[in-house]
Amino acid sequence: MPDIVTIANPNAPTPKHPQHDVGIFHSFCEYPTGITFQNQAPDEVIVLFVRRHFATNIPWMFITFLLLIAPPIIIPFFQLVGVLPFSIPGEVSLVLLLFYYLIIFAYAFTNFLHWFYNIGIVTERNILDIDYSELVNVHISATKVTQIEDVSYKQGGFFKTFFDYGDVHIQTAAAVPDFEFLRIPHPARAVDLIRQLIGLRR
Repeated sequence: MPDIVTIANPNAPTPKHPQHDVGIFHSFCEYPTGITFQNQAPDEVIVLFVRRHFATNIPWMFITFLLLIAPPIIIPFFQLVGVLPFSIPGEVSLVLLLFYYLIIFAYAFTNFLHWFYNIGIVTERNILDIDYSELVNVHISATKVTQIEDVSYKQGGFFKTFFDYGDVHIQTAAAVPDFEFLRIPHPARAVDLIRQLIGLRR
């Protein structure tokens, strides 16, 4: 994986706001410690670190769980009712079963990495949207806070309200007209922070 977010810069200035550690499963962190990004200015402070709410992983985690428990349930059932018209040698069955679980692991691992590495970063000067696809391709969009024209969020439905996550939309006058932080926690708070930065930069 390319190094987009790395360990903190020891020469970075001391921030005016309380800082917080970014845990491996955190999806929302104000003034995070321990991370920097490529081409970050020495005095540039990260205000907000976001990724999709962890609850958005529930669907693929549930599917993975069902696929994991399927063979121990289905295979004995087929053997009991005699559905299979032929018998499979034990060695072949073991190889097929290992291959099956390997596919499940790849499915779960890919979904986790897609959640973990698709992040948004808001600094006092810039906004970055970092998107990974197919594990090896990365797309980074960036714009300056001074080029933001409008910022809003959308939050609707039971699950989004219950888990407090939604979509933040940022309209800019830059080459990349729109930024989206999709399904992030506390979208209202994220919008407030960005609006505060807009006010300070104008």
